[in-house]
This record gives sequence, C-alpha cells and structure tokens, in this order.
Amino acid sequence: MVSEAPCAQQTALTAADRERITAAVRAAESRTAGEIVVVIETEPCEERDVTIALVIAGFLAILSAAPLSLLRLPLEHLVIGQAAVFAALAVLAVSPRVRGALQLDRLPASAARRAAERAFSELGLGRTKERTGVLIHVALADRHVEVIADQGVHSAVAPETWRETVMAVVAAAKQGRLADGIVAAVERCGDALADVLPPQPGLGDELPNEPVTR
Repeated sequence: MVSEAPCAQQTALTAADRERITAAVRAAESRTAGEIVVVIETEPCEERDVTIALVIAGFLAILSAAPLSLLRLPLEHLVIGQAAVFAALAVLAVSPRVRGALQLDRLPASAARRAAERAFSELGLGRTKERTGVLIHVALADRHVEVIADQGVHSAVAPETWRETVMAVVAAAKQGRLADGIVAAVERCGDALADVLPPQPGLGDELPNEPVTR
C-alpha cells in the first residue's frame, strides 16, 4: 500500500530530532506487533536514478560490441561506434527535454517513489516474520513523502490511514516543523497498527527504531 504527497523542502534532522523520532517509534511499536521504519533521503532521488541510468547505458554500450563486430569494422571504428551508442543512451537518460518529450517524468513511478521502494527492500521491511513492516519515507530534496505498508498490514488498515500519515508530515513540513510531523506520523501509524496488530510474543522489534539517513 502506497500513499504519497509533496512537501516543503527541509533541512536534515538534528540529533535531538532523531532522538525524538526514535522514542516515538519505540513507543508506537510497544503497542503493536508491527514494525515502523523512518527513512530520510538527503540527496535528490532523481539524480540517483540518472546515475543508475548512465551505468545501464555504459553496460549496453559494451554489449553493442557484438552486433557491431558483425560489420567487420576496424577496431577504432568499433570503439567509436560503442561511444556513439553510449552518447545516445546518455542523452536519453539525462536530458530534461528528451525526458519531457517522452513524458518520462509523468510516469506514475516517480524517482522518489522508486527510492522509497528501494529503501523498503534494502532495509528488510518486506522480510519481517508476518510481513508487518511500514515505511515512512521522506525525500527532502524532492519534497516528497511516501508511506509503504507490507502485505500483513495494508489489507487490515483503511487506506485513508496512510494518507493521514503522509499529511501529518506534509502539514508540519510546510511550517518548518519536519520532526514534529514525522513524530505525529509515527504516532498515527502506531495507533492504526495497535488496533489490528496487537503485541504478540516473538513478533516485532526486528528493525531499527532510529531514523535511517541515506
């Protein structure tokens, strides 16, 4: 289950902010078998996507040697051909004009959403015992907030809960109170999870309580 919304740009959290968020996560998880993880992306997600695209472009340029070799070109021409392939693919990857013409930036899966999905996977939220992980993902540079709830949670919790969680962050961020918004979002998630996933022996506390900065 995914819910998203743009928010005002904020600076990174202070040490005191991180302690407050950690305490909020710990308190929320004490009332439920669910897991809540807060991730703060400090770098632009789109730039990261472009970097990945450039790596893929380089890999495809290397692979282009095989079909180009069928033309029996001299080695220097083969290298030039590979460079041309890379240049063409790189333009597609980084050019705002090309991306706009192809409507790549209008695709539902935004850079911030892809970053949230990567965080969900890399931090193990999809590998909890009962699939009860909930990610609150805040992309600072992209001004984007997203909540992803795993299979064991999203079917049991009303969709508006996640929208309310997102808006708790957005509303506070617009007033320059990002930490307050994240704490409120964690508390909102904790309330919802406590209603449908009460504490159970052997479940919970599988993931870090501290906010993860990436």
